Amino acid sequence: MSKELHSTSPGLPPHDDQSTATVRSTTSQSSTNSAFTSSGRAGNKTVRPSSTDNDRSIGHGLTTILVKGNLVHSDLASGDTDDGGDNKSVSSQRVRKRDKLFGFFRPSTSTPRDNQSQSPKTYLDRFSTASTEANLHRLSIISTQYSGDVEYEAQVSSSVDIEHTVSITEVESPASCAQSSALPAIPRMGVFSQNIKPPAILITLPKFGSRIDTTPQLTLCIGLLPNSFNTIDQREDPLQVLWSSTSAHLAWLGAMKEDPVEQERLRCLGARMVDEFAKDASKDLTEIAEMVLIGPVLDNEHFRRLLSCTITAFDQAVLLNVDLLQGLVQLVQSAPSETLLPDDLVKILHVLRVRLQDTHQQSSVHPFHLTLAVSRLLDVMADHKVKDLDRVEEHEPLSGVLSGLKASSDPYLMYQACYAFQALQYVPNNESPLQAVLRHSTGVVEGLVKVSAVFKLDLGAVLEGLSKLQETLGGVVEVAGSVYDGACSLMESGRGVLESMKEGLESGQKRPWYTAVRAAYAFAQAGQLKDLNVLIYEAPCRRDPLFQWGICQLLGEIASDTIWDTSVRLHAIDLLRELYMTDPLWGHDESVRTWTLNIICQLGTTTDQVVSASAHTLLKDLNQEQDTTTHLPYPLRNRLPLPATSPTLARVQNIPPLEYDLHKHKVLRLEQSSLSLYIQPFAKASLRAKDEDTFPLLEKVLEFLASEHQVMLILGDSGSGKSTFNRHLEHQLWTDYKQGGPIPLFINLPAIDRPDQDMIAKQLRANNFSDDQIQEMKQHRQLILICDGYDENQQLVNLHQTNMLNQPGQWNTKMVISCRTQFLGPSYDDRFKPLPSDRYASSSQNLFQEVVIAPFSKEQIESYVGLYVQDPQTALLFQNQVVWPAKEYIDKLTTIPNVKDLVKNPFLLTLALKALPRLVASNSDLSSMRVTRVGLYDMFVKQWLETNQVRLRMSALSKEELTALNSLMEEDFIGCGIDYLLRLSAAIFQEQGGTPIVQYIHRHDKDSWKAVFFGTDPETKLLREASPLMRTGNQYRFVHRSMLEYFLSRVIYNPAKVDEQDFDSSIETTSPASLSSDINGPLYLRNLLKEPSIIQFLCDRVRLDPHFEQQLRAVINQSKTDSSATIAATNAITILIRAGALFNGADLRGIKVPGADLSDGQFDSAQFQGADLTRANLSRSWLRQADLSHAQMEGVRFGELPYLKMGGSITACAYSPDGRMLGVMVDGDGLGITSGHEDGDVQLWDMVSGSPGPVLQGHTKTVTGIAFSPNSLLIATSSDDFRVMLWDASTGDIISTFGHLTYVNDVAFSPNGLTIASGSGDGTVRLWEASSSPSSIAIQDQIGDSCLVAYSPNGLSVLSIDNVPVSSRYRPGVIRQGNATTGLLGSVSFEFPDPEMINCVAFSADGNQVATGCEDGSVRLWDCRTGAAGLVLNGNSGAVKILAYSTCGRWIASCDHDEIVRLWDLYDTEQQCILATGGDNDNCIIEMKFSPTGHQLAMCSEDGKVGLFDPRTRVLLTSKKLREVPILALDYSPNGQQLALGTLCSIVLWDLQSDEPGLELKVHVSSFKPIANCAYVAYSPCGQFLAHSKAHILHLWHRQLVEGDIESWSCAASLRVFSDIVVSMSWNPAIPKEFITASNDRSVRVWRVSSDDGTMSVKMLWGTNLRTLCTAGVVLEGAIGLSPSHQELISQRSAFDGVLPSDDEGFDDESEDE
Repeated sequence: MSKELHSTSPGLPPHDDQSTATVRSTTSQSSTNSAFTSSGRAGNKTVRPSSTDNDRSIGHGLTTILVKGNLVHSDLASGDTDDGGDNKSVSSQRVRKRDKLFGFFRPSTSTPRDNQSQSPKTYLDRFSTASTEANLHRLSIISTQYSGDVEYEAQVSSSVDIEHTVSITEVESPASCAQSSALPAIPRMGVFSQNIKPPAILITLPKFGSRIDTTPQLTLCIGLLPNSFNTIDQREDPLQVLWSSTSAHLAWLGAMKEDPVEQERLRCLGARMVDEFAKDASKDLTEIAEMVLIGPVLDNEHFRRLLSCTITAFDQAVLLNVDLLQGLVQLVQSAPSETLLPDDLVKILHVLRVRLQDTHQQSSVHPFHLTLAVSRLLDVMADHKVKDLDRVEEHEPLSGVLSGLKASSDPYLMYQACYAFQALQYVPNNESPLQAVLRHSTGVVEGLVKVSAVFKLDLGAVLEGLSKLQETLGGVVEVAGSVYDGACSLMESGRGVLESMKEGLESGQKRPWYTAVRAAYAFAQAGQLKDLNVLIYEAPCRRDPLFQWGICQLLGEIASDTIWDTSVRLHAIDLLRELYMTDPLWGHDESVRTWTLNIICQLGTTTDQVVSASAHTLLKDLNQEQDTTTHLPYPLRNRLPLPATSPTLARVQNIPPLEYDLHKHKVLRLEQSSLSLYIQPFAKASLRAKDEDTFPLLEKVLEFLASEHQVMLILGDSGSGKSTFNRHLEHQLWTDYKQGGPIPLFINLPAIDRPDQDMIAKQLRANNFSDDQIQEMKQHRQLILICDGYDENQQLVNLHQTNMLNQPGQWNTKMVISCRTQFLGPSYDDRFKPLPSDRYASSSQNLFQEVVIAPFSKEQIESYVGLYVQDPQTALLFQNQVVWPAKEYIDKLTTIPNVKDLVKNPFLLTLALKALPRLVASNSDLSSMRVTRVGLYDMFVKQWLETNQVRLRMSALSKEELTALNSLMEEDFIGCGIDYLLRLSAAIFQEQGGTPIVQYIHRHDKDSWKAVFFGTDPETKLLREASPLMRTGNQYRFVHRSMLEYFLSRVIYNPAKVDEQDFDSSIETTSPASLSSDINGPLYLRNLLKEPSIIQFLCDRVRLDPHFEQQLRAVINQSKTDSSATIAATNAITILIRAGALFNGADLRGIKVPGADLSDGQFDSAQFQGADLTRANLSRSWLRQADLSHAQMEGVRFGELPYLKMGGSITACAYSPDGRMLGVMVDGDGLGITSGHEDGDVQLWDMVSGSPGPVLQGHTKTVTGIAFSPNSLLIATSSDDFRVMLWDASTGDIISTFGHLTYVNDVAFSPNGLTIASGSGDGTVRLWEASSSPSSIAIQDQIGDSCLVAYSPNGLSVLSIDNVPVSSRYRPGVIRQGNATTGLLGSVSFEFPDPEMINCVAFSADGNQVATGCEDGSVRLWDCRTGAAGLVLNGNSGAVKILAYSTCGRWIASCDHDEIVRLWDLYDTEQQCILATGGDNDNCIIEMKFSPTGHQLAMCSEDGKVGLFDPRTRVLLTSKKLREVPILALDYSPNGQQLALGTLCSIVLWDLQSDEPGLELKVHVSSFKPIANCAYVAYSPCGQFLAHSKAHILHLWHRQLVEGDIESWSCAASLRVFSDIVVSMSWNPAIPKEFITASNDRSVRVWRVSSDDGTMSVKMLWGTNLRTLCTAGVVLEGAIGLSPSHQELISQRSAFDGVLPSDDEGFDDESEDE
């Protein structure tokens, strides 16, 4: 055995004949006494004092002390003694029951108490009154043992040395219930007097982190691990045989808790041992012992694998392997209950039964071992309460096999068969309870339940249960005659026990001796040897030969088991001596005596010299010669020996396994990727998909990993949670990792040098994997690559292709790669698509997949807030105040305007939650606050630095650091910290191109720029520790990539002061100029178009500080004369455009802004003469009447190409396969598209399965053409609604919309997929760039997509009601207030709770209220300022379709779908009247309007009628049919004396003082099909202008007075800039020549009429959602570098946009009905 194995019994003194100790007071004896009585030996004499329980009900007893060979007695009645055991003596109640059961009797006279020491003779005299044979027998034993020792009595003194101490009580031995009471009681002889700890081997724990030398060491180490699956604890697991010293144990655990990697290493070794054992065909004894030892501490998975391979090995062995058999049984015995299933035990039992059935006719050796194994297995099954053992398949066959062993002449085999048969009775079969009742005797249940208490090791309960069971089963085992009256022997031949066994086998009855033997084994395993001693002498069934047989075998196993201390083993031999020699009830069956002698004989052959000598001595005392004694044919071994060597462990450790290092890496990554606050993100299928159409991201990724796809791209905005999800994904994959399975590998791309080359190997080397291991993984394993931060990598290559992933002989991978949405252009697929391994594959499309992380939903926000308030870190923000509950956070987020939209971004949500407490404390009116993204970052940084300043002040600092801290605080710690971070961010961009990770090794970098920020200077160190930086090894980075971008934006523009009050919209910003003018700074040197997040921060600054806008405009002007400002000007104008700044009428002559992103910019009448616009993006720009003379325009992008003019209506078009030709069909019969619907929907179908796919919803009229892009990723559709739409084929989401002037008949893709051709009824074929897409930074905070617009009474604000999508339709859903000058949103904004119910809306004249007409027939009023609900007017019979609000605010008129007009008096809501009742389809009401005074209501209908009502009297004033065509719109003049009536082709002016209308203003109608029933008429407040919209054209008429006050109207302008119908317009009441329009193309525009040099013109002041290129009136004279195609495009656009029609352009004066 190895040196670290030291056999000992914890708490026991050694069994040493010469050992001495000092006599102590009897009250403390329990802590110093030996656990056993002494067998003092002097020559050939053996001292045998006996021990019994102290019966306190008797009131007297003796303590006998052996003093140098003498017995010294003290009176037990004095109360100064202790029984020395853990369990007290049995209670008086149990003693009385015992007396009743066993006929105990006591001496008739009491022995007087005597505190004097007594000689052995005196001791004998105490029992001299007894004259029975039993007493004489006892006296003779004592006389023999102590004769000649009287002379030692005089040597006793008050302080003497003792050898051992034994307690003896005067309690009678039990006798047979059938025995006469005249039989004298015999003092119970015993040896064990104290319970001890279970036996264990002391293991020397290895040095922490060192090599494990032996399997026992590894077993103990794994069992002691924190959170171990099956922790070693002898108090809970008495079968565990390993232990360590307490001090070493605690020290080792302390170190282990701090190192999860070492924990995983140990567990990995155990798992590897199972693998090694499983593949080893020849399993010898040592290897089996190794696995049996380590099995119980393995995790469930590896234990079950070990069990499975052991069962298989045993079952498949041709010859019986006894060692493997015992190992299997021992493995089951020691297994934790949760790791064993009933089916496991039944399976093993089946295997053993079959093997036993096949071998029991052979020699008895194999059947004995198999029967012994069956016995112990059945014990385990009984312990685990295995039920429903199949009676036919298992129960009866096993009973038959055991019954068949009754013919064996081998008593040992017969005993094991009987034991197994009894054990089988405690494993219920699957018979019904009723059948069991009929088959078995009644009254057994209680006793069996009590006996089951043995597993709780309660001695009292065990004895009581056995007594009850004994009574129930009819007393002690009956034999053929009385043993004590000598009538006869059971069988003098020694066969009595065999006959008893046969009787038991045949009866099928449960016998108490079995449970008593089970109890004895349980006591021994738990170290409760004193309880074992009591059980042996007090068990009701102790006369049963089978009980005696089992006890002798147990004592023999204890004596032979080296796990026990030598003293324990010797005392087991002593107890065998006592039972054999002194117990009159023991061994009357000759087979028991023979069995005992054979056990002692075998003990004499053991290699332990002390044990062997003791056994030889006993044989001599019994006058038995070992040679003449019948030898035991089977070894006394209840467990396999501990392995002396560890061959399996050695083989595992000889070759360092890859799995070990993987486990080491796994534990490290699990710790690093653990997240305290995490909410499952949702995603959508593409960038164009709706935020509502989402799915759980993790589920989609796991689905990808199980598919054939190779690359999944995860897109998301900055702060959307991409990196957080990647860490969670890694944590999930490592948690689910199985040995040999795919290996997760997290790669932070910015931290890898040149990830385009050998990326995986670089990452693995950084994780300390060797080249051999890397090669092994490359050849044999699959890796799941989690590549984080593609946008931070500063490379635009396809990493999958450049690393040759999934190519023959290369890495087998799945790649999950994340990137910010803003970083990618319109065509980004090629950067991520994998290269097919088959070069002949037609496409790699099916190998690539993408998802986009969706913004947080309301439910996700609430869940995150719920976790946030429970985070201990949250309490720090409140200092000593109570932390807000989650509801209060939600209330605050809802109250502050626009925060609700910001916090849909997870990182911004985190910042907002951290900032809220301070914001609320410093701002009284939350509803007036305006929180921006950059404002949240400002607050976060300030709070971070303040918190860490306090932390540093309370930290233990060195003298130098304390001096530095005081210096920083005197100077302004927060300011110094921000300055440090600004310098660091600028250096990162300047020195390493924006790569966010800085690697600093002091030895190598102490003289570089990095040392300024990461060196050892005390101030630098303090600022670094206080900054929002994180460190991993020698790498530093900001806590979030956006933090780096935030600070660089502050390098460009640093606000003078950031305060909580900055969020108060009522406080005017007056910060001084702080734009960096450093020509070496990032604004002047770095193209920020590649850094959209930085631009976003600067856009927020523009909105917060008008001075910043002025400074950026100054930079643009600087570029006119200073070429060094070119990059700065390009950045500046891009920032301003994205911030929504307007350049209408701006003087931009000579500016230099090459490459600027001017898309969606508004440059109405701007002056660009001589400007450098090279490579500028002008897509969807508003260039109406802009002057681009002599501007440099090479490489500009407009987002579309010129159209082709044909002679008639274009009905079909198609590209040739090579893309060089475009075929057009003119005036054809039309193109039938079966998947296009008249309602504007397009249905896609799966041609393989025939199942329907996505429905493309967006067109409002019949779909006329459909075309797929060559790569099948896009779909283009044309429609009668004048539009061409571009869709995502996989999701059905709209990508772009292009407009014609009339219905579109067909659409086609070019073969390269870059161009879309569409043919229209206007005779044009237009060409569009399919790659044209909106800017990565949308212009935010503007109104748009409105169905109704109006001015406030003072003209400073505009009110709009914006549409929201509801069930494939758009309904009025949001009221917004905007700045009338800029269009930027104001503080008023609220959503209607049920937009799907709203059909129409109307504002009150003061703009404070809005009325909504609903589907349920109600009219509901709302407060525009607060969103509060007001009156509800019920009474309409159907859905309300038209509303009119009187200018006086008193009246509301409504018209429902039944054409019933009701008038509501808001002064008395009970008052309502019906003004008009329904009409037919030709008489439906189209428009209603009140006069300026509110005293008249006009309505018009489709049949050309006009009705006038007086709302005060509810009287119809007049009703006339004025035209034969529908009157589509009407409006009162400002004085209320004139009514303008709009038709499709004219405006009719009706002077209300006359009976008939007068002047008619003709409107030109195109020859192509117009949109029916769509017109709008509105007078200006001054009455000089009249606006009339016809479909998507708005005509502006000017009133003039000629001679004689004759009224004359002329068309001043026609605005043909809308791509859809104009649905609303309103004049500014404060500025008479200014008006606002809203169109179904989702744009809102503000116009102003001006007269320059007497020429009337209309200029756009601002617009939102323009989404289309406008070049009407643009001047291109001398423009440089403009391509011919772009010149043609602008020429065509100019001809169609904003030019008055002429007669030769196909217009006429004839109106059409449609």
